[in-house]
Amino acid sequence: MTEFTFYPHSVVWEITFACNMRCIHCGTSAGKKRPDELTDDEALKLCDELAALGTKWLTISGGEPLLRPDWQQIARRAKADGIEIGIISNGYALDEDAADAIAGIGFTNVGLSFDGIEKTHNYIRQRDDSFRRVTNAMDFLHKRGVKFCAVSQISNLNIGEMDQMRRILIEHHANAWQVQLTTTTGRMKGLADMILSLDNYPRLIDKLLELRALDGLKVNVGENIGYYGCKGTELWDELPYLGCYAGTRILGVESNGTIKGCLSMPEDFVEGNIRERSLTEIWNDPNGFAYNRRFTRESADGPCRDCHYLPMCRGGCTTTSYSQTGCIANNPYCIYQMELRQGIKPPPDPEAIAEVLARFDGPPARQTGTE
Repeated sequence: MTEFTFYPHSVVWEITFACNMRCIHCGTSAGKKRPDELTDDEALKLCDELAALGTKWLTISGGEPLLRPDWQQIARRAKADGIEIGIISNGYALDEDAADAIAGIGFTNVGLSFDGIEKTHNYIRQRDDSFRRVTNAMDFLHKRGVKFCAVSQISNLNIGEMDQMRRILIEHHANAWQVQLTTTTGRMKGLADMILSLDNYPRLIDKLLELRALDGLKVNVGENIGYYGCKGTELWDELPYLGCYAGTRILGVESNGTIKGCLSMPEDFVEGNIRERSLTEIWNDPNGFAYNRRFTRESADGPCRDCHYLPMCRGGCTTTSYSQTGCIANNPYCIYQMELRQGIKPPPDPEAIAEVLARFDGPPARQTGTE
């Protein structure tokens, strides 16, 4: 066993809560700027501290990050500190000037939110011109040679549009397409009937397998989709899926300095605020991020608790599981469990997965300080 060191390799930072949309699926219900958002100086110092902690990848998010006046300064500081940078935008404010800035700064990755054909996208985004704006943003970036990824949350509203969505993205020169599930968080708490139903979930899995086999657009599967079993293993290319890294290698920062293991997590998972304790102190707290750093089989419930794969996947995406069941590892969106209920015999574990499972005896080793 080699030592597994906890460090914030990948960070998603909500640099502002301000947003020019009121999307019905927004997991944080973003809208107005928080009155206590980090100052310019605090933001730049945070970039430096992230670098000192070993951060390799920083994604600037929101709200809508382009609404924060110093977004370029934050990005340049992180890049100067040796951190690879990305940005996720809804595209509404991404005009030609913003595209010039993105190209000039040198973002490693640019993500644009994309939710369906024009009518569906505009409905989800609650703005009649949002589809036109985001496709214009795609064209602006492509014109400047900036590679970008479309990011889509799939729900009962748009699952039937995925073929059309793919054609639109190819037409506008997307380099990749990140597909993930909409979760019962934020504004979706009151719209549970729009969350992808469990009956529709296998349909999504099949569609993703179909789309990934096609040339023309790389399709990436989000952290809250798939896992093990016949089709889950196929989705992950037979590589060991090692579950949620929140608080072990992933970190989320809210616009006022509040820290979570993952930005998607609800407020129940807040670890502190950098105005009260430094980020370094929060991260190195031996009692911090206990849901993941001290995960055991007893942390799970339902079918997950006795699952063969629990030491590896730990219930998959913590936010998805918790938002659906109130437990960090009792995930109804597990294709392996669905296949078992249908009497589908799981395939023999691929060698890579079998080797990893053979290293575990009890709780997942990578959560106790070794791997």
